[in-house]
Amino acid sequence: MLDPETTIFKPVELPVSMGIRPVYDLVGCRLLEVVRFDERHTLFVDEEGLKDGLTAFTAFEGFPQPIAGRIVLVGGDGSSPYTSPLVSLEDAAKHFKCCRPVLDPVFAQTDEMSPGGIIIAGALAGLQCRIERRDPTLVEGEA
Repeated sequence: MLDPETTIFKPVELPVSMGIRPVYDLVGCRLLEVVRFDERHTLFVDEEGLKDGLTAFTAFEGFPQPIAGRIVLVGGDGSSPYTSPLVSLEDAAKHFKCCRPVLDPVFAQTDEMSPGGIIIAGALAGLQCRIERRDPTLVEGEA
């Protein structure tokens, strides 16, 4: 499971006998979306994860949009019963970037005129947004 908020990517135990319910609980959603990881693996993600107030998301190599919320990687095509992944945690992690928006302060370089008046050099002139991208943090042996 990969959590973009913490960047932690760790093994988890999923009781196959309980069907898909444990995956819903791990992802923490009402509606799961199935995304192909490769020909032998599947990702379960939150279908409704992209919403206002997003504080972190994951970029998955080759996937056209960001994935919001926790991601569960399983072996198989996503149908029950799924299996343990055959790919190592390290190799799987290479396909993901954990992302979060960051606000950087922008300071006036010289006295500037703005619609609100004069901004004195060195004063806060505004905020600039950027996306910070980090590799997942691997945590072994929790399953």
